[in-house]
Amino acid sequence: MNDYLKFILLLLLVSGIAFGGHHLVVAGMDSHSFWEETSYSLEGMYTFGFVSSLCVVVFILLAQWAMPKKVGLVFLGLMTIKAIASYIYIHNGLDVFEHDFIEYNFLVVFFVFLFFDVFVAFRIINEPERAD
Repeated sequence: MNDYLKFILLLLLVSGIAFGGHHLVVAGMDSHSFWEETSYSLEGMYTFGFVSSLCVVVFILLAQWAMPKKVGLVFLGLMTIKAIASYIYIHNGLDVFEHDFIEYNFLVVFFVFLFFDVFVAFRIINEPERAD
């Protein structure tokens, strides 16, 4: 199966499972009312995470094709850009609530997609070279 398709389907699966679990936890804690007090939503956070990880996957696969010995360096650069973009996305929600509701939810989303990005980079870096 094509690497692009394989990693995109895996990203969809991870996103769906993580979102479903996160949604159930928020519902179980009866915290839905906090979302109404802010301009952020759980769906928006997962959409941001999905799109940013999709970009990371595509750029890592392009780097593997164009310069296979520099994939690790490309990954570090992409993670730096992703961290900056994440801060730009969430900075208006910081310190809105006394109990850090937005911060904790965004942190969960950020780490779910960070672990996915690390997994993809690990798989690509440790993949034996193919003679295409």
